Amino acid sequence: MSLFTTANAREMAARSQAARRQRTTQREAAKENAAPQSQTNPQQDDDALFVAKRLARVRKQLDRIDGMIEKETDPMKLDRLASAQARLAEQERLLSGRPLPGSRKPGKDRRTVSPHDLPMPDPVPCGVAKLDDPDEPNPF
Repeated sequence: MSLFTTANAREMAARSQAARRQRTTQREAAKENAAPQSQTNPQQDDDALFVAKRLARVRKQLDRIDGMIEKETDPMKLDRLASAQARLAEQERLLSGRPLPGSRKPGKDRRTVSPHDLPMPDPVPCGVAKLDDPDEPNPF
């Protein structure tokens, strides 16, 4: 006795089609009822806003220190201002996402040579010896 008969197959096919239709209508109803949500993560937006504000503050401080360095004549204060400028410049570099010089390797050449790109070699004569005289010894 077989498990699958024509009547059994028709019944299962009808159930399958009904289940597919029901899932499709449920999905469409869920899409219509779903509240429109933003696709971005609010935490990422807050982080990006913080970085942008911090970067603006650091750049403003760098401008102020540059002005102070131009006016200063005391070597001790100049040294302190220069070290403060170096620390702020490092913060600015990190916040703006620039790497240190020499830390980013240039991308390797992705161009590869395929066998189809190579030129075809010229045919080489194979040098088959003609034996006209059967009495002559074969050199091979």
